[in-house]
Amino acid sequence: MVRTTFAFVLALLFLGCSGGTAADSPQLNAQTGQHPANWLSTHWSEYAKSPTQCTTCHGSLTDPLKAGGISKVSCFTCHPKGPGHPAGWEAFDQHGRLGAMTAPSASTGFAYCFKCHGAQPRTGLTATSCLTCHTIAPHPSKPWRSTTVPGSNHDATDPGNAAACYNCHANGANSTLAPITPAAAGTEPGCFNNTMCHGKTF
Repeated sequence: MVRTTFAFVLALLFLGCSGGTAADSPQLNAQTGQHPANWLSTHWSEYAKSPTQCTTCHGSLTDPLKAGGISKVSCFTCHPKGPGHPAGWEAFDQHGRLGAMTAPSASTGFAYCFKCHGAQPRTGLTATSCLTCHTIAPHPSKPWRSTTVPGSNHDATDPGNAAACYNCHANGANSTLAPITPAAAGTEPGCFNNTMCHGKTF
């Protein structure tokens, strides 16, 4: 009995949870059952190709109570709402005002969205670019600076997203406004500190 159990555990260590076939998970080492060292920063691209390949090891992608699988690593650990977007996410108030524009966290803020969709047009890990719907992505449709659609203009964006805005608006780039005196090099991006479009408000 002890020998049988030992042999079974040893087999699992060598085969991992992929089943030993590259088709199941092209980024999984069939000998060790582990992902590459940089997997956390690149895994979405493989997930986007075929989400079901992840279920063999990580369990359910929709039910946190059934997630974890034989790897004991749940997708919900890093993605509280589950991998991918929940139903209704395409509504502007969900992925915009309640998603990208809110304070940065483990599942919100522009930087979180950029991980998959890219900080610049069509540079993300998924084929879906913000430009698919927004011609001036990552902004909503014009007028960006007005209150035509309450809660969707740029002054409703949490200031914690300034670093993401800085990607395109450093020193007033791509804007009709620019600081009179640019901030000193190395200044952390902010909404009103001369790093982008606006200077101090007082």
